[in-house]
Amino acid sequence: MHRKTEALIDLDAIRANYALACRLAPESRTIAVIKADAYGHGAVDVAHALQGSAPAFAVAIIDEALELREAGISEPLLVMEGVNSISALECAAEQELAVVVHNDEQLEDLERARLPTPISVWPKVDTGMHRLGLSPGSLADTVSRLRASDNCEASIVVCTHLASADVPGSAFTQQQLETFDACVADMGVLQSISNSGGILACPASHRDWNRPGYMLYGITPFSNDVASAAELRPAMTLQSEIIAIREVAASESVGYGGRWTASSAATIATVAIGYADGYPRHAPDGTPTIVNGCVAPLAGAVSMDLITIDVTGIEGARIGDTVTLWGEDLSVNTIAKAAGTIGYELLTGVTSRVARKFTM
Repeated sequence: MHRKTEALIDLDAIRANYALACRLAPESRTIAVIKADAYGHGAVDVAHALQGSAPAFAVAIIDEALELREAGISEPLLVMEGVNSISALECAAEQELAVVVHNDEQLEDLERARLPTPISVWPKVDTGMHRLGLSPGSLADTVSRLRASDNCEASIVVCTHLASADVPGSAFTQQQLETFDACVADMGVLQSISNSGGILACPASHRDWNRPGYMLYGITPFSNDVASAAELRPAMTLQSEIIAIREVAASESVGYGGRWTASSAATIATVAIGYADGYPRHAPDGTPTIVNGCVAPLAGAVSMDLITIDVTGIEGARIGDTVTLWGEDLSVNTIAKAAGTIGYELLTGVTSRVARKFTM
């Protein structure tokens, strides 16, 4: 028998979330961001599920793009970190990959290379995040040099990244948009700004291409309720099973370091999941799980392979019962907040020893 620690992936939910992104920005084309193994959901399977709907996919690094090509994904692929050598540019041309250019070194490599065919290039401008991107003052020269290069396709997409799109109405987002618009004015290029937060709550950021990632997997990027995010359907349910149950007397402790101590007689269940599976080690006592439709709080430190939960008062709880760690009825954001992290980290941190099962 296999260990029943599984991530159930609802591909229909991902398709519905992608359709929502398209409905919210009907004048834009929507590139599906499936970097980091589709945020832990399985990039190849997600790409196959969105074939025929998404006109293109985006990944972070060229290795992720090559994995998709090897799996038979033929749609346009954008490498958002770009590439950092002429040999990688040659590979991009051979595999028909689009690349972001965000610094002078990448631009110079592109100009020096002898590519078998021109490639699609997305110059990225730094509008204030100060992570990656060309300076606003250098963008016009960059676009001019790209247009003069035989290695660059005629259609150029200028992009940027929003730093505070998860804060609706952010003044910094408005500042970034103004910087971007001043850069591209009268330049005659295609544009791309919106991430998930921009799509959901900042229509002014909707441009020729939008780039949703987190929302595709059904999780809101916002800390507060935003109406447009209410339709999102969580795509991953992380679950395991109870493998032991014991009675603990008042004043007895549970787990490493005796962090949790029973204030009265309690029933404690041991669950086959731990930080080696991607469940957050720093989750505190009281972090919710769900057993038989009831909340069962974490009771004791998370260990490598196991957690312990308090099932006192949950009638009929027994060995073999399913335990939901996050999913449709328990947002990954709730667990992340309790553990002092973000849902992105938890989704991408589910490890390879957790079986992924896909439903259509």
